[in-house]
Amino acid sequence: MPTVSVIIPNYNHAPYLRERIDSVLNQTFQDFEVIILDDKSLDNSKEIIESYRNHPKVKHIVYNDKNSGSTFKQWEKGIGLATGEWIWIAESDDVAEAEFLEILYSKTKNDLHIVLAFSASIEINSKGDKTKKVDWAYDISDRNWNQDYFCNGVDEIKKQFYYKNIIPNASAVLFKKSSVDMSIFKKIQDMKFAGDWFFWVKLAENGDIYYSAKKLNLFRYHQNTTRSTKTFELEKKRFGEYFQVINSIKYTFGVKWYWKNHSWVMDEWINKFCLGGKRQVSFCPYFPIHYNIILLMKILMLKFKKFHFFLL
Repeated sequence: MPTVSVIIPNYNHAPYLRERIDSVLNQTFQDFEVIILDDKSLDNSKEIIESYRNHPKVKHIVYNDKNSGSTFKQWEKGIGLATGEWIWIAESDDVAEAEFLEILYSKTKNDLHIVLAFSASIEINSKGDKTKKVDWAYDISDRNWNQDYFCNGVDEIKKQFYYKNIIPNASAVLFKKSSVDMSIFKKIQDMKFAGDWFFWVKLAENGDIYYSAKKLNLFRYHQNTTRSTKTFELEKKRFGEYFQVINSIKYTFGVKWYWKNHSWVMDEWINKFCLGGKRQVSFCPYFPIHYNIILLMKILMLKFKKFHFFLL
């Protein structure tokens, strides 16, 4: 039985797929199986996947008859097929450094309390060029993200995950299969923007977390990523999902509102709905009342600055 099950869920990522699969197969830590799932891709993904059919590490290749419409249905399927103690969901458009598994697993194998380990990430573009370190979570606390850390999962939920999904990319994570409550997939299967956030929170409830400051995950950013601009209705859904997770943490753990650490959500709302565009909305139905008051103040300050600049 392998130590790690690597799940590669794919949909229309043929341009990146071979690089991704090879970055898994070429890991310095080799005690793993590979499960490749294709969600009815419309490109030539199948041709690429089939070239790995007889590789000794590839345990399962599964093609959907129709598109599931959900990343998390694929996660659920992959975890169900996995026989490893640990799971790595290696998204099909990302890449990993060769030491990814070796470094993360080495920190978890002697600590039975760890249920989730993740590394720092480097952003890459569609061509694979490294562009910058992913600093998604740097603005919500004074934590030094350039240093490794171990922490209690519940403490991390209340101090970090309550304010933001501190794991910007699933490909950066190694997690313990036995700590996954499979019922979570009923809650997140229709989520498009914050399902992974919810998943990490529920997992962290069950143990400790390890973070490696080594940049072992290469997170590809391109026009089809979930953070790319979507339609008005989809962008509105994004904020609904954010607060579905935030409210769940608040009422589960009794955490108080603290708008400064949620300021990034307000800024995102302003950038998407208040600065230009045909549909300008100054009130977010998902925010608590005092957050909307602060949102309005932010908007007025921005408009005042523009007006003041015009007068000058």
